[in-house]
Amino acid sequence: MDWAIIGGATSGMMAGGAARYGRLCTMRAVEDALVAKDYRDVKAWGLALAIAILSTQAAIAFGAGEIEQNAYTNSHAHILGAVLGGLLFGLGMTFVGTCSFGLTVRAGGGDMRAIVAAVLVGLFAMAFTAGVLAPVRLQLLAVGSLDFTGANSSAIDRLIGVAIGDGIARFTAPLLALALLVVALADSKLRKRPRRMIGATIIGLSIGVGWLSTARAMNALSAEHVESLSFVAPAGRALLQFMMEPFKGYGFGVAALFGSVFASTIVAAWRGDLRLEAFDDATEMRRHILGAALMGLGGVLGQGCTIGQGLSAASVLALSAPLFLLSVFLGAKMGLTHLIEGRSIWFKRV
Repeated sequence: MDWAIIGGATSGMMAGGAARYGRLCTMRAVEDALVAKDYRDVKAWGLALAIAILSTQAAIAFGAGEIEQNAYTNSHAHILGAVLGGLLFGLGMTFVGTCSFGLTVRAGGGDMRAIVAAVLVGLFAMAFTAGVLAPVRLQLLAVGSLDFTGANSSAIDRLIGVAIGDGIARFTAPLLALALLVVALADSKLRKRPRRMIGATIIGLSIGVGWLSTARAMNALSAEHVESLSFVAPAGRALLQFMMEPFKGYGFGVAALFGSVFASTIVAAWRGDLRLEAFDDATEMRRHILGAALMGLGGVLGQGCTIGQGLSAASVLALSAPLFLLSVFLGAKMGLTHLIEGRSIWFKRV
């Protein structure tokens, strides 16, 4: 039994089906917050993060210590990568209209634009990881890093422990989760949207399932490292294997990607949402191509996406997670300024 593949498919189906059922979209949440000052969907994602933290930390507490060996909290934190990657990713998702995870959800409903964009995200992710653009990535990651060898981790709670003691540090995760829960549940408008809350809760649980299944796979020697949901690098791996390998040993990430599409399709069919959609015109197609390229580059540079960094990395309290998310918001604001107001991305019109 390959726990990595089973866990990937399961957590991917949980996330994709829940996002389709709850109509949860990170780009819409960011746009509502920045443009309409409506924070309900942002708080719903906050609820998902709270559940992700609690489920992940519970798994660690009950013996899945391998989760602490994740790639997000190693002793070298790529600050420049998180910030620049977040800016590029946020800008890209405004041009596409959703994030890399949202592309899998939309693809499951028959959106051909999402399928094209997802392929391009994978293509640019491959180019930046091991292709023609790889030297650029290596040069960027060679600078702007912080060394936390003394703490042996870049997890926020570990850094707090080194600074002021482990007694306080051990409460970091539960207090953060509690604060997010209170903020979400205190919003009466959000409470009137039970589908949003149910979807967010299931997405949060899917992160814990991902960590736990890959920890189990490490124990069974069927995986080399622990991971949870992320949807940029796996898109590149899926595309590479589609072209060169018959999906042999495709692992957690690719299984999660296909699981997300599959569950989204099932929920879309159940709710009568299945419909083919294509580009309206050449302008929309060009915007999707540019946005997918930026998300592929930004996702690899930032070591994740709004799910990979925003939930998976944040659930283990990685220092890179808040930096990436704040940069995504800034990049999205720049993109929305350009699309909605017609202003330059870089300069205000005088």
